[in-house]
Order: sequence, then structure tokens, then C-alpha cells
Amino acid sequence: RGDGQQARPRAMSDLYVLLVYLSFFVVGITAPFVISLGYVWGDIFYPQEMSTLVAMFSSSLVMGIGALLAYLAADNRARPRLSMQAFLTILFAAWITLSLTWAVVPGLAYDKWTWAVKAVLVSAFIPFVFRSRVQIEAFLLVVLFALCFHMVPRGLKDIFGGSSYGHNLGLTNNNDLLLESSTLATFSVAMIPIILFMRRHSVLLPKMPWLRNLGATFLVGICIFCAISTFARTALVAFAVVGFFMWLQSRRKIAFAAIALAMVLGFSLATSSSWEARMATTTQYNQEDSALGRILVWKWTLGYVAQHPLGGGFNSYVIDTIAFPSDSGAPGAPGDIVHGKAFHNMYFEVLGEQGIPGLLMFGGIQVLALLYLWRVRRRTRGQPHLLWLHDLSQTLLSALLTVMACANFVGIGYQAIVWYFFVLPVCLREYLHRVERLEKASPMPASAPVRPAMVPFPGVAR
Repeated sequence: RGDGQQARPRAMSDLYVLLVYLSFFVVGITAPFVISLGYVWGDIFYPQEMSTLVAMFSSSLVMGIGALLAYLAADNRARPRLSMQAFLTILFAAWITLSLTWAVVPGLAYDKWTWAVKAVLVSAFIPFVFRSRVQIEAFLLVVLFALCFHMVPRGLKDIFGGSSYGHNLGLTNNNDLLLESSTLATFSVAMIPIILFMRRHSVLLPKMPWLRNLGATFLVGICIFCAISTFARTALVAFAVVGFFMWLQSRRKIAFAAIALAMVLGFSLATSSSWEARMATTTQYNQEDSALGRILVWKWTLGYVAQHPLGGGFNSYVIDTIAFPSDSGAPGAPGDIVHGKAFHNMYFEVLGEQGIPGLLMFGGIQVLALLYLWRVRRRTRGQPHLLWLHDLSQTLLSALLTVMACANFVGIGYQAIVWYFFVLPVCLREYLHRVERLEKASPMPASAPVRPAMVPFPGVAR
């Protein structure tokens, strides 16, 4: 087609993305928390990559300032308690900022700090905004639907046989951050339990059961095929963790295992030989250059931190030198010297860049997130009016553990969506605290029916 015919659809898509961006401000006039949803959407959707109009200004900064002002002006109520996780998060943000003073590559360190510190600090702000059931659910739905813009094209192309290793099937040519293959595979699979939760408990989605079942089935299929389309071996880890926890939570474990086995066999027949060959290299870590290189850079990181306990600052991996052993058997790698190999592991990434103190703070944040979810799950067991909260805590526990397991093979320590998973347990914890405080202040008669919508607290019920 002519250039004019191609330019018109591009201009329309640019305008559409800009209108979606502006709509968060418009709706935020009556519901201030929606502007914060717009910030979350931008962190995952990447509107600046989709629209040249949005890329003309600092869209993330504008939305962030708008979210903060909207909160201070019209939504500053029911503030959460200062949790230990919030304290560690702020301390971690201060530490990674301080690490700029001893960074081995100051320029590259500053470049990464500009977006990494933003993700950490915004996560500390999230519990102040998303406090009610509707707000928490809206947060999850925005994360899901923003991810769908990246998952649906890849999933559909894989279903119709258009995927292959090394090909970008997304809406943009970007292959960084969330759009990196292993990262996208991780979160595609981690969203499956959340989709199933929404099918059962959502108060925002249409009530029609047939539509919910159809939509959930479609989205779960998209998540699976998107993960497969990446050809990332991390997807196998994600499938294994999610499948295990879904099996634990199933009431009919034998039937679930039989269905899961049938699905695995079906997918194995449907996937291409190139995908199977790629997955087969998972067990050949000492004969495959990518896997062996990761092990070698992890060893280098341990040695480096032994001499520099405070780490080397952001992007310190660029100074590493990795020597492949001559008897490794990796094709093209024996005897090779590689400089600047990335960490490919969230925990080694934080260790190498922020040292032992940084890793302790980072690990503490995750442990507290798991502990909060476990406590919410335990304290809401057997309470019908909090069934959704019990199931959501269980769902997020599965999703968070999936992310933490896959993070052993991909460096995602400072990605915004990771920190959203870290902070959601705080939102659930604070919601439960407000409900319990209200129930103690005005206990309901034993004979009175309890309904979720009747929780008498404006920041709790809906």
C-alpha cells in the first residue's frame, strides 16, 4: 500500500492511545484513585512505545504527579499503618540511591537508578491509594488488561503457528524490561491464578456466568500460548509452580492431575519441534552456552561481593569477565572470554549491585509479603463475608511464589510489576485490619446475616 494508507492507521492508533491516557485524568475528577490506576497502566502498557503523541512528553512523570496531587487533594483518608515492609522499602530506596556514590560505572548506574528508584518508591505509595475491595480489584484488572496488550498478539500468533525462537511477536519492537521473553513468560503464567480468581469473585466484571467463564478460558489460553511463544525456558518453571499450587488448592486432586496431564500431552503435540528442542536444553546446563554462562556469572558475583560487600552499584555486571572452561562442551563457547555478561538472576542482580545489605533488605521485603499473605489467609478462613479476601490471599501467594521462583533465571529486581506483587499483600493486610477493627467496635448480632456489601466502612466495602 502507499505511504498515505499506512500513515492513517498509525495516526489513528496514536490518537487512540493518547485518548486512553487522558481518560484516566477525566475519570479521576470524580474518582481520584483512577489517576493512580493510570500510572500503573503506563508502567505496564508502555504508551510511549505505542503512540508518538504520548512519547512527545514525559507521560510517566505527568501521571505520577497527577496521582500524588489527586491523593493529597481528594483521597487522603483511611491511611494505612506504617508496616515493616514499607520501612524496608523506603530504606532500600535510600540504599540504592547511596550506592551511586561507590558505583563502578557511575554513568550506567545513574541511568538505571532513574527508573529503578521510581519503581521502589511508588510501591510504598500503593497502599495509601488502593484500600477498598473495588480499588484492589481495579488495580489487579488494570495490571491484567495492560499485560493483555502484550500477551494477546503473541498468544494468537502462536496459536496460528506464527511463533519461532528469536522473533518478536508483540506490538512494538522493544525487547527490554517487561517485554523481554523470560520476563513476559513469567508474568503471563503468574496471571493465571488471578484470572481464575476474577472469574469467581469479581465485583467489577459483568455478572453473567457464561461470559465470565468464556472470558477466563480465553485469557488463560492466551497466557499459556504467550508463554510458549517466547521460547523461554523460564516458562517451564512458571508452569510447574502454578500447576503445583493449583493442585494443592484443588478439592479433586486426582481429577485435576489427570486433566493437567492431558493438557501437557496435548500441548506437547501442538508445539513445534523447535520449541521442544529449545526446552530440552534446560537439563544440559553444562553443555549450553547460555545456561553455563549464567552459572559462571553467578560464581563471579559471589567472588566480587566477597571482596566488595557493598556491591558495585547499578549495572556493575559490565565489569565482569567470564571464561568458559575448555571442557564445557558448549557449542562455540569452549575457551571463550565474555565481558559484561548480565546477571540473569534477580537475587544475584541485587547482590552484585547493592551488596549484602541490599540483598538482606530485598529479601526481607519478600519474606514479609509472603508472611502478610499467609496471615490474611489464616485469619479469613471460615468467614463467609471475607471469602474473597481469603481466596485472593491464596491466589497472590501462588502468583508471588511463581515470580520469585522464575526470578532465579531472569534479572527483574527493579521492574515495577515485581514491586506491585510485593506490595499487594500490604493492601490486603490493611483491608483486613480495618474490617477487624470495625467488627470489634460494633460487633454484629450472631443471628444477623453477614454480606460482603454490608461491611459498614466507606473505605472497606466498595
